[in-house]
Amino acid sequence: CTRCKHHFSDSEGEYEIYNWKIKCKNPMTVKAKKLTVKAPKTVKALTVKRSKGKVTYKKTSGNSKITVNKTTGKLTVKKGIKKGSYKVKVKVSDAGNATYLSKAKTVTVTVKVK
Repeated sequence: CTRCKHHFSDSEGEYEIYNWKIKCKNPMTVKAKKLTVKAPKTVKALTVKRSKGKVTYKKTSGNSKITVNKTTGKLTVKKGIKKGSYKVKVKVSDAGNATYLSKAKTVTVTVKVK
């Protein structure tokens, strides 16, 4: 992915360019778990694999009594939440690096509070 050979021509002749830096597609994958918890509780709900840069997390929707740590991705179910099933959407972002592009993926975590 880091080296590419490009061939092109114009009215004056043919040219080849070598060692042109390009970035590869980011291979990061994210899986969300289905959780059953009793509040208050902090749990790991996401599995991120093959990330190529700094990974950050942001809750994009869901109950205000469920929060997401922006650096660890752990979910905290706060005291006072009612029993029931909740869906929380989390945007997982990988910053990439000199070789790999950045990537973001939004996943849904299902949390059952007992």
